[in-house]
Parts: sequence; structure tokens; C-alpha cells
Amino acid sequence: MAGYNVQVTGAEIAGLSSSCAKSLFDSLIKRLYAWLYLFMGTSIIQDAFESAGGKPFEVFAPDGRYVFVSSPEHIKEVDTAPDTMLSLQAASKQMLQPIYTMHGFNWFDRRGTEGVGFIRALRTLLTNNLPRIMPDLSIMIRSRINELYLEHLTEKGNKSLPIYTMVVNVVVLANAVSFFGNEIARNPEFMGSALAYVEETLICAEIIRLLPKFLTPIFGNMISWRMKSHEKVFNTLLAIAEERCHERDLKALGHKVPDHADCIQWVMETSPRKSPWSAKRVVHEVMAIWFGSVHAISTTITFAVHDLCLHPEYKTPLRDEISREYDVFLRTGCGLTLLDSFIKESARLTPVESMSTRRSALQSFILSDGTKLAPGDWVCTPVRAIMQDSQYYPSPLDFNGFRFASRETVNKLDTNWKVSQSKPSKLTDIDNTFHVWGTGRMACPGRIYAAAVMKIILAQIILNYDCELVDPTASRWFTWRSSMLPKANTKVVFSVR
Repeated sequence: MAGYNVQVTGAEIAGLSSSCAKSLFDSLIKRLYAWLYLFMGTSIIQDAFESAGGKPFEVFAPDGRYVFVSSPEHIKEVDTAPDTMLSLQAASKQMLQPIYTMHGFNWFDRRGTEGVGFIRALRTLLTNNLPRIMPDLSIMIRSRINELYLEHLTEKGNKSLPIYTMVVNVVVLANAVSFFGNEIARNPEFMGSALAYVEETLICAEIIRLLPKFLTPIFGNMISWRMKSHEKVFNTLLAIAEERCHERDLKALGHKVPDHADCIQWVMETSPRKSPWSAKRVVHEVMAIWFGSVHAISTTITFAVHDLCLHPEYKTPLRDEISREYDVFLRTGCGLTLLDSFIKESARLTPVESMSTRRSALQSFILSDGTKLAPGDWVCTPVRAIMQDSQYYPSPLDFNGFRFASRETVNKLDTNWKVSQSKPSKLTDIDNTFHVWGTGRMACPGRIYAAAVMKIILAQIILNYDCELVDPTASRWFTWRSSMLPKANTKVVFSVR
């Protein structure tokens, strides 16, 4: 009996050792895949989406667990969940590490804690002012593109420009004029810092996210100290915001003060009346808006220029439409439906992100199918995978630049173009199959402005230049986490028309 007992104990020990080894192996594999996500995130999300068959699925990164949902029912659950449970603010805070990358901006995890006036500033005030802004903006953009064109060396009789660098320069100018006015846009020191600020924020936030938590304050502060661009941007805007706050106080006392129509003023005016934001708080909000707008607009335009080069058959119908409708578009913000569709199709096939609708769980949350999120987990939508799903988009991997235009509009064209979607839609539309701007009530409030700037820049390129990629077969982007980012060394040959 004693021997039998020893034999059983030995078997149990052997089984336990085998189980521990398997558990350790599984843990190591999971950790390896989490780190691979940094370099292969878009592919990992796509593969998991195809395997999930419409059900929620999880993906691990070094700094967290992401649960992806794609069904309309689950997307609605995420969109309608209270901010105390699922928070966009908290997810953005983890992504951008603003306390270190935005001059100490430590926003709350819960949306609306300090007011949400900035949403009205972008969705209503900026949008309503577009007809006033766009005519001057168009002139400045055309001039800036021409300046950048002239600065570059001639290649076989034409100019060859690194397209992403060129586009970022133009977008920074457009946003500076729209957000801050012409005077600050003519400040070369500020503009240089504003340009560098976007790239520095991306790189520094990623470094900080990957650090062990206990090292974050030490290295985060060191990185923040070395980031000179955000200090210059903050100090320049702070001086303006302090003057505006002083004017606000004078106005409350009955004094007459100058009128201003820019984002600094609108953000200040839409802050809570009972507890108006300080100049510092206004600048922090504007810096966050600045980063998001420059990054997304620049990347989307760059990929659209790539597609214009790869599909030259679209140049003539787009150029004809712009020639007919551009002046009306500048005055009203309406029109250019073919260009709108072309940009949307480009964004569908080469979206900036493969992940959208980010929400960080502030407390435990359970989806209707039983999928659980622990505090700190993210729930998201696999935007790129959905937009390339044949269930929603016929021939989903084929580029059809007029896919989203109306049949009536496309049928008027001389060439035999086709419309593959069942109904027309606009670049700025939000639905369960197009999450470029986010989802539902948290969708990007500045998307009307962003789409207008994209159209102005692309219209100026299409009207005034013929473009072709220097090397159409070369890789044009790289991936990091869930992002697709244009390569800085991709060049486009510009020929003046």
C-alpha cells in the first residue's frame, strides 16, 4: 500500500510538472504574440476577425488586452454604455500620455468632468465658419504647395517630392490658419514647433506606454523635458489665451473687446459658464485637438495622393468636377461629390487605423454574449477589417473611386464608371460599417472641417499638377500597433499643368 501511495504521488507530481510547463509555455507564447502586435497589429487583427465569424475576439498587446466587436448589436452596447463604465477619454489618455507629451495635461478619465464645450466649438462653430475660412485657406494652400514644389530638386525635368512631408507641411499651415488665425501662421518659429510636435508626441507616447509602470514617471519626465516643441507651442498659445481670458473678464464688466473667430476663442467661450476654463486649460484642449487633426488629415491625404497616382484614370473626371464646382464648394462647403467618394474609398482601403471606437473599461463590463472586460481592458471595433468585408462592400479589395457616389452623378460621366454600393454616402457619414471617424455619440466632432481641408488640398493638387509615384512598386507604408503610416521616403513626381 505504501508503495502504491508513493507511485500515485509520483504520477501526480509528474502531471503537475507537465501542467506547469504547459501553462508556462502558453504564457510565453501569449507574451510573444503581445510583442509581435507592435509590428504586425493590423495583420493580427485581420486574422482574428476572419476567425471570429462576427463574434467578439481578443488581442493582446504588451500594455493591455483589446476586445474587438463587429456586430451592430455589440457596437450599440459599446456606444450606449455610460462613460463611468467605458471611457474614450481614458483610452486616449493611455494612447497619448498627455501629462508628458502635452505640457502636463492630465485630463480626467471620464468625459465631461470639466465640460464638453470643445465639442460644440468643433462641431458647430468651426463648421459654421468654414465658408468664411475656406476662400483664404484655398489661396494659402495653393501658394504653400507651390513653394514646396519650387524648393525641391528637379528629377528628369520634373520635381520629385517626399509626399508625406509635403502634405504635413500644408496641413500644419491650414490648421494654424483655421485654429489660430493668420498672424500666428506667419510665425516661423511657432510653425516649426507645431510641425515637430505631432511626430514627437507619437514617438514619446509610444516609448512611455511600453515602460514598466514604476519607471513611467522617471523616464516620462525626462522625455518631456527633452521635448522642446510642445513647450514652444504651449507658451505661444498660452500668451494668446491669457489675453483672451482677460478680454472675457472685461466683457463681463461691460467693456467692448475685439471679436475673434478661431478655435482658441471658441473653446474658451464654450467652456462651463459656472467654472470657466483657465488660459492653461484652454491651451491644453487646443493642443490635443491640434495633434488629432494634423495626424489624421495628413495621413489620409497622403494615401489619397498615392491612389491618385496608382489610378490615373480618375484624374480627368475629378479635374472636370473641381473645375465646375470648386468656387461653389469654397463658398458653401457643398459639392465635389466625386472627390468626396474618391477620398472615402482611399480611406476605406488604407485607413489610418485598424482599430476604432476605443473605450477603456473603468470598471468590469459584460457584453450581452457574456464577453467580459476587466478594468483597464479596451473594447474597440476592427475598422479596417469591417471596411474590407464582402458582406458590406462588393469586391472589397478592389479600388473603386466612385463607389460611394450616386448612380445619377456617375451615369452623367462620359466613361463607363460603376457604382458598387446600394446607396450613396458621404465621407463624413457615420454607420456600423464605416468607423473612420469613430462611432455614434462619440464620433469625431471636427470631421466636417477635416473633410473640407482634405478636399481643398487634393483639389489644388489635381487642378495644378500631374502626379506619379517615382516607384509604384515600392512599399508605401509601415504598420505600428494598429496604425498604417505612410513612409516618409515615398516620392511623387509633380509636373505643373
